Amino acid sequence: MYSKRRADWLKKIASLISIGLMLLAWVAGGVRIADNQQEMVNQLLIEGDSLKEINTGLFLGAADDQVSPVEFIGLGSGVGYGGRAEVGLTVSPQGEIQRLAVISSKDTSSYLDKVLQSGLMESVLGKNVEEPLHIDAVSGATVSSNALSQAVELAADSVRIELFGFSLVEDKPAMAHFRWLDGMAIVMFVMAVWVNKSRHRKKFMFNWVLLLTSMCIFGFFSSSLVSSSTMGILISGTWMTGLGSYTSLILLSLVLLYIIVSNRNVYCSTLCPFGATQECLAKLGNAKTTSLNHPFFEWFPRMLLLTTLCLGLYFRNPASFSYEPFGIMFGMIGSLYLFVLTAATVITSLVVKRPWCRTICPMNPVTDFVRFNRQWIKSILNRRRGKCN
Repeated sequence: MYSKRRADWLKKIASLISIGLMLLAWVAGGVRIADNQQEMVNQLLIEGDSLKEINTGLFLGAADDQVSPVEFIGLGSGVGYGGRAEVGLTVSPQGEIQRLAVISSKDTSSYLDKVLQSGLMESVLGKNVEEPLHIDAVSGATVSSNALSQAVELAADSVRIELFGFSLVEDKPAMAHFRWLDGMAIVMFVMAVWVNKSRHRKKFMFNWVLLLTSMCIFGFFSSSLVSSSTMGILISGTWMTGLGSYTSLILLSLVLLYIIVSNRNVYCSTLCPFGATQECLAKLGNAKTTSLNHPFFEWFPRMLLLTTLCLGLYFRNPASFSYEPFGIMFGMIGSLYLFVLTAATVITSLVVKRPWCRTICPMNPVTDFVRFNRQWIKSILNRRRGKCN
């Protein structure tokens, strides 16, 4: 009884410390990002000695020995997969683009690198902002490339209005980025709840149909999986300014709300594409269920997720610190260590059922966190009701 009470208090302290650390990371990140943005804008200067902000997102570069501006610096943002990407352009007084820089991006670094390495961004150099600019989408990184293309056009438009007095850009509201996949996420979630509550004799088959459908749609087709990156996007609030895809965020929000209401997690058992992949591999290799009861497998995933979320909040880029092998598994995009992790998970899944889910999957710590705090708040409210009665 004493050890259980002690463990309960340790979890309460850990929960409060976790919330405190994430708040601290978010505040510190806000200070850091403001300083970095000004530094990046200063680096876009070519001939000017000083910068003067003349409008939101538009700066004038001046030389000490000249009265007229020697260059303009325009800032623009586009909606990427993980939030807004910001681009800066240096433009001559004649409207020619001289320099381009990505000031910030909340997309996964591997997708951003693919766009930058394609050379399409440099294709706008030398062009005049008086004409429309266009950057082709990069296969395999369509959302990221579209976000940068939109950011470049908006950055050019701020200078275009100043120099030539007209605009070529029609701003889209954040709601315009909702797609049919978002509606599909809601439908699939409702079906998952029904299957988990159902006592139908074919419940097992229905569950498999949902898993395989989710693997195809949210896995191989759109790569819209709930991940540590999705969790970081949710708590950082970057979704409020628009996302290239809301699908995984909608799924996560519905899952968390349902855990709060019913204390059940339907995502892992019925909707997770990576879980479905492991289930298929387990059938193929006749894998066995293994119990991992050591405290290490309980606390290490929690510490890993907390570290990831804090880094994402501090650097305002949750996608850069995700550690899931989803990109390699469903899109063949990612770093070498993620490739090794994916290969290890695939091979292990032939022998052990759901090895990823049983070890470092971030959904387990989040589910435990929500359930624990749900019960904690419920017990406090019950005590208060008892005292009032």
